[in-house]
Amino acid sequence: MLPDLFGPENRRRCIERLGRLRGYPVYRKPISTSAVLIPLCLVQNVPSILFLQRSGHLRTHPSEIGFPGGKCDITDEDVVHTALRETYEELGIAPNSVDVWARLPRFDARSTIYPVLGFCGHLDLSSYESDLHSTSVTSGGQRLHLNPDEVSNVFARSIDWLSSPENLFYSEFRLHSTFFLLPETAGRLDSHPDAHSLQPHQVRYTLPAFGSHPLTGSVGPRIWGLTAIMAYYVLSSLLPHGLSCSDDVSSRLLPLLGRKSLHFDEH
Repeated sequence: MLPDLFGPENRRRCIERLGRLRGYPVYRKPISTSAVLIPLCLVQNVPSILFLQRSGHLRTHPSEIGFPGGKCDITDEDVVHTALRETYEELGIAPNSVDVWARLPRFDARSTIYPVLGFCGHLDLSSYESDLHSTSVTSGGQRLHLNPDEVSNVFARSIDWLSSPENLFYSEFRLHSTFFLLPETAGRLDSHPDAHSLQPHQVRYTLPAFGSHPLTGSVGPRIWGLTAIMAYYVLSSLLPHGLSCSDDVSSRLLPLLGRKSLHFDEH
């Protein structure tokens, strides 16, 4: 991997590319607003992205893989402040040690989520999992202090690992209800002329996933859902030549960069 991947020139190019991503139009007031930090980092001098596994005792999304973050407080200055505050509370990474690069377009799930991309410098993950083989060798980076009430584990995936065609897959889903297609409710797919006549089984969407299903022999947690989408956007903008993957995966995931991931079956 290029040693200057997190250098000033590539930083500028990545921010410029992320700025071209189009956000979704706002059709309704969100129930709640959250922010997450996508932590770029160096682990043993290897460019990586840091992920966490949520505590199994949490009421929402227990044990799921994600990024540090949480709900916005009224005392937060903005979503960047929220992302940095939550990262410190969950992982012990000081806000002043994070070089904030950019804010990605918002995502709507159960709450509206604002991803923030930042570089956390050198991290010492010798006590945790990564795809690097020499995890017993530390680089003198910042050590993490996990909040056990919120985080059960952390792990790093190198940019090399994440960008390898062998590790990039896709998950395909079908909508259970056409409720999400109605523009007067959630605003999805309002430009499709047959939105009101489509049946749930006729609408499917494709999302990226990193790491194969355990049945295929892959070791370690699979990165999927919104976390994988965010990582996919970042990698597509961070890598000078974009992500390389099979034609089948590429044809399905490329529309994501235009914020279009829905597909339709014939009536």
